[in-house]
Amino acid sequence: MSIKLNLGCGLKKKEGWVNIDSAADCQPDILLDLSEPLPFEEQSVDEILADAVLEHFDKYARYFLLCRWVKVLKIGGTLTVSVPNFQKIIHRYFKWDFNDFVDTIFGETMWESKYYIGHFGSHKWGYSQKTLKKFLEIFGIANMAFQKEGLGLRATGQKVRRVPYQELQDLKIYSPNNAYGNGKAFMTLEEIRTIAGFKTS
Repeated sequence: MSIKLNLGCGLKKKEGWVNIDSAADCQPDILLDLSEPLPFEEQSVDEILADAVLEHFDKYARYFLLCRWVKVLKIGGTLTVSVPNFQKIIHRYFKWDFNDFVDTIFGETMWESKYYIGHFGSHKWGYSQKTLKKFLEIFGIANMAFQKEGLGLRATGQKVRRVPYQELQDLKIYSPNNAYGNGKAFMTLEEIRTIAGFKTS
């Protein structure tokens, strides 16, 4: 039997999929904060959809999130990620009211005018097609196809190899703020995990 996960489903539940969300009012199949590990065995899932989810996780947390998502995905399994097209949004700066522009970037915290979702609704990172592709490739996702619709960007690819956390722990993440301040210009994922307490499994 095929296992397909609809992560952060909200009210957009899909028939034949395991719909997962942290909002109880959405009545998901599994109530789960997506910052926590998924309750599935390694390489047991055929397909993962994350529609308007990834941008809600910050510069560092997103690495650990993807590591856990892709871990449960089978080799050859499909990952689809939809995010705001940040590169396209910034071109609207001079066309929009300033507050509308800022609100679009950082996200709406009153979800569908029904629920107050607070910081869970805020956008914490931005992507272009180039940066999203590069990011997903780190986790063994390849053969990607991209779709652009409105201010959205969708990437669909296949898991072509297993990338354990041990292979990623020495990956260096650059921080320009630290580089020109008092911190380290580069930090490894393992350093970040140790400081922030992110889970790898």
